[in-house]
Amino acid sequence: MSIAMKQSSMEKKKLKSINDLLPPELIRAILLRIPIKHLVCVRCVSKLWNTLICDPNFIKSHLDHSLAPSHRCLFLQGNSHASSVDLDALLQDDNDGVDAIAISLPFKKKPPPNDFCLVGSCRGFVLLHCEPQFFILWNPLTDSSKRISYSHMVNAATSYERFSVRREALLYGFGYDASQDDYVIVVAYKGKDGENHFDLCCLRSNSWINLDAALPKLLDWYNLKSKGLFCNGAIHWSTHEYRFNILIFNIKPRTFSTISGPEQLACSYPSIAVLRGCLALYYNNRDSRNIHIWVMKEYKVLSSWTLYKIPLVCYKFKPLCLSANGDIIGRCYPWEGEVVFYIYNVRGELLKHVQYIYGDPTSHIRSIVHLDCPLAVPSNIKQKKRKMGM
Repeated sequence: MSIAMKQSSMEKKKLKSINDLLPPELIRAILLRIPIKHLVCVRCVSKLWNTLICDPNFIKSHLDHSLAPSHRCLFLQGNSHASSVDLDALLQDDNDGVDAIAISLPFKKKPPPNDFCLVGSCRGFVLLHCEPQFFILWNPLTDSSKRISYSHMVNAATSYERFSVRREALLYGFGYDASQDDYVIVVAYKGKDGENHFDLCCLRSNSWINLDAALPKLLDWYNLKSKGLFCNGAIHWSTHEYRFNILIFNIKPRTFSTISGPEQLACSYPSIAVLRGCLALYYNNRDSRNIHIWVMKEYKVLSSWTLYKIPLVCYKFKPLCLSANGDIIGRCYPWEGEVVFYIYNVRGELLKHVQYIYGDPTSHIRSIVHLDCPLAVPSNIKQKKRKMGM
């Protein structure tokens, strides 16, 4: 037997002895304490470790044990290419570039004929939309996915030639039901009967149920922004109703409610965001040439609305995350295929801005979503660092 074969045999015995010495319960307890961004590498240690990490119960337990979410931006181009940017790394003083990771999207061997669009994210899962009439629930950590059809709405909806949730739905959103340990998709749409309908899909059973009775009766649907955000066990939509600024669907009791914005809100149609687990409303105040960001520090406590003001750098600025010390990271699109990340402190002073060109400088970014969750990337990642500080 050659020396190389002997070394390989010894390494296999050594690896086997580790699994023999440590019972699966102890290995699982250790893996639960490993940051999610390192779990991808740890999966390659052995088949046993890979099986433990990919187990749905382990994933849920790891999410529950995660003390601090990671912050990433996921850029999507077409139906096969995506890129993930680590926002936390931008906060480091010695980081003058963008840490970008290339990710393979679902169905890479046989991609769908139409492009994916990002709907949202929740607890490490990403919801994609694709024509004709289906969603895809995707777990980048395990590289697994599940297709969810909503074709039943096509016949029931108003007579569009090709009904699409992203184009024609009154409301749609993605969230998590902790009471059932299940993920849900909700869609409100106008039917051929002239009535508004509200459907909810439980992803564990892949079944749709009708909740028309839960819909608010006196709501002006055309005052709503259709895409919702998940926070504190509920999905939220921004509105410019004079009575309130946020519409809420509470997932566990399957009921709607509302939240008023701050009294000093100087905009009738603000956008909504989730910053450090808190609801936020933001808008461009052109009179002061500032971007006003109102953050609700305590959920449903109106007195906790806190205002942040930062200079207006562009009209498409969007806040992405709020650090522990109050720094705000946001992004702008100066040109097609280009993103600039801006970091401001709590006083509105610019700390850093970094340019990121997605792929080919002439490429077009189809969708972007901020992932405020313990997101990890699959094992077939390719990491690259773009140093384009400005």
